[in-house]
Amino acid sequence: MTAIRGIAGNHRVELRDGWQFAAAPAGSGPEHAQQWNWLSASLPGTAASPLRAAGLWDWDDTRKLDAEDFWWRIAINESGALVLGFDGIATLADVWLDGKCVLSSDNMFVRHEVPVDLHGSHELLIRCRALAPELARKRPRPRWRVPMLRDQQLRWFRTSLLGRTPGWSPACPPIGPWRPVWIERRALHARNTRLRVGLEHGAGVVEVSLDLGEDVHSAQLIVERAGQRVAHALERRGHDWQGRVTIEAPALWWPHTHGEPALYQIAVEAATSEAVHLLDLGQRGFRTITIERADGDFAVRVNDVPVFCRGACWTPLDVVSLNSNAEAYATAVEQACKAGMNMLRVAGPLVYEDDALLDAMDRCGVLLWQDLMFANMDYPEDPEFVASVSVEVRQQLARLQSRACLALVCGNSEGEQQAAM
Repeated sequence: MTAIRGIAGNHRVELRDGWQFAAAPAGSGPEHAQQWNWLSASLPGTAASPLRAAGLWDWDDTRKLDAEDFWWRIAINESGALVLGFDGIATLADVWLDGKCVLSSDNMFVRHEVPVDLHGSHELLIRCRALAPELARKRPRPRWRVPMLRDQQLRWFRTSLLGRTPGWSPACPPIGPWRPVWIERRALHARNTRLRVGLEHGAGVVEVSLDLGEDVHSAQLIVERAGQRVAHALERRGHDWQGRVTIEAPALWWPHTHGEPALYQIAVEAATSEAVHLLDLGQRGFRTITIERADGDFAVRVNDVPVFCRGACWTPLDVVSLNSNAEAYATAVEQACKAGMNMLRVAGPLVYEDDALLDAMDRCGVLLWQDLMFANMDYPEDPEFVASVSVEVRQQLARLQSRACLALVCGNSEGEQQAAM
């Protein structure tokens, strides 16, 4: 994940329509593809999405989706040096391009980019392998059991507990490219982007550092709101362009129960010999948030004002596809505001939510309690597992940390409680 929302001059095409989808027995390979019943499908979504659309699955179905392999394929007609992007595939996934495996992933919460050199027509093939055979493998036992889970071995896999907790969530586990798949032609590459937005002695401060490659000869950071525009040149230090903008007496971001959730548009202009590229870093707000934990207390202060937090646990608007449009997110957050809520919690058994939810919470002045996607279980300290989690958390924090709505990040959901019980 990244703080950059888009780069003018780069051409990204989201591969939404034109997909075909098939279910297959566990252990299937691409050589068997012609034997399967292929259905039309669109992405992002899960295996249950096209099955539901074709009338092959509903809420009363006892079909064990984790026991099957699921496939997606699409024809791509592109040429040149491009980047294939996969913003999230659940959970044990392999990707082939023209019969060559270009990606394997075992973490549904990790984003991948694959550089490719294309010439003409190509086939992209995605397989999500059955989780059930892997859950049946013998592994070290956990220090405690989780009653809400049928299979304790889920602790070894970076996937959602949705659909895998009988009596708590519908039997619809997320399987498939649940986040966008895209292809992008890049005129400008931006790497290692770090954005910090904060307050220092009453002034708003925006700091940025990013690697823009060798072709950029100048860059500037721009902060705008309500006709006010402040720009400052960035300096090149090694591979990175770095700099900061200071806004005196800025309009502050507040929860809607306490004031206006003021936001500023932040961007970087980068000039090459051929063009000037605008990098959209989104809308951000100036505020301080502190958590007081003295004497066993737990209290939130925004801009040094105590805030009585009232709200709800967020659940996906469509638990089948795990996707909704920006308008649906905005409507849901506005309803929460009208109900008097000023905080929403994205809990550990679920999924990291779409940027559209965060945008709506920033705009409406609703605080975010963000759990990392760990819940109840005794997670392993296996080096490969830890390495995967490290990538996941770094990607998520890169997109979350400068959000005005972000009140706190919690490492898990009820892990300590479950162990005590």
